[in-house]
This record gives sequence, structure tokens and C-alpha cells, in this order.
Amino acid sequence: MRSRLITVATAIVCTVLGATAPASARDATSTPRSAPAADLPGPIEGQFDLSGFDPEPWRPFRPGDITLPGGVYCPFDLHLHLVEDEEMTRVDSRYPDGSVHINEYKGKLVVDFTNTDSGVTVRRDLSGRGAEELRPDGTRKTLGGVGPFGVGFKNTDAYPAGYYVVDGIHVTTWDTAGRRHMAVAIGSQENICRTLA
Repeated sequence: MRSRLITVATAIVCTVLGATAPASARDATSTPRSAPAADLPGPIEGQFDLSGFDPEPWRPFRPGDITLPGGVYCPFDLHLHLVEDEEMTRVDSRYPDGSVHINEYKGKLVVDFTNTDSGVTVRRDLSGRGAEELRPDGTRKTLGGVGPFGVGFKNTDAYPAGYYVVDGIHVTTWDTAGRRHMAVAIGSQENICRTLA
């Protein structure tokens, strides 16, 4: 029997199959505590451990503005200014010791990206829906989502370096050495570093 699905997995299934998402996937406040089991399509299936689904209440998530130093993702300092932020997060499952296993994210997020060397700025909507899986030691294992969201890759990662705005269905994984991989890429990938160069 398949593991129970987190809401984002249901949304991924519906997006891939072209079906309309059920009410539980569209309205998180009505998500049942025991979502029905279902098959995940193709390469998505092996990316998340969806066991122990027991969602906690949604709460605000406000990370604030950040500047990513040059040489990490872009050759220049990349400043992210949150223009609109109505993000919410919840814990969908925990390990037996109480530490977080899977976090889920949703909500409006509009960001201005600025090349601090040139002052050039672009605005992007990152209001997709996603989830992250953490290992028992707290390190990130998987980040996946549907719709637009942002993800960065360093020069040492197994994907071209940059800070990407991705749209469609994307899953990024981290190996135990911390190296990032783009495991699933269905849709567009805009490298903001190139856009602002």
C-alpha cells in the first residue's frame, strides 16, 4: 500500500495528469488528516518519503529580505526584497523524536531581485506550492513544488550555478555531501543571474 499523500503531492499528481485538484488540495484548511493513498507519477514517486502524514495547523512564514553574496549563486551580490509576502507553512510529518520530517509551504510571494552592482531589478511571482523533506539530522533532503518558486544552485552542485525561478513541476535533491541535484524539471527555469547580468 502506498504512503499517504501530502497536499503538494496531490497537486503534483493532478498537474501531471491534467486533472482538477480535489477540494482538499485546493483548500488546505479542509485537508483531511488521512488523505487517500494514490500513485505518484513517474520520477516524482521516489523523491519524497510520504509516511507519517499528520498535518499540523498552518502558521505564517516570514523569512524577510536577504542578500546572497556574489560567487555563491551569481557573480554579483543578489538582493531579494519581498514585495508581497503572505506565505504560510505547516509541518506535515515528524520523526519519532519530534523533529520535523516534512514541511509544506503555500501563499502569495512576490520578490524583487536586484543585482547590487548594477542596480538592475526584476520582479517575479514565486507563489507556487511546495514541500521540503529533512533528514533526521535536520539537513535538507528534498525540495519540490508546483508553480513558480525559487531555488539556488552553487558552482559545486550537479546543475549549472544560478538562482532560478522555476515554474511547472520541479524537485531538487541534496545528497549526503550537500550537493544539489535537479531530479525533476518539467516546465521553465529562469536563471535570474543571467537575467540581471
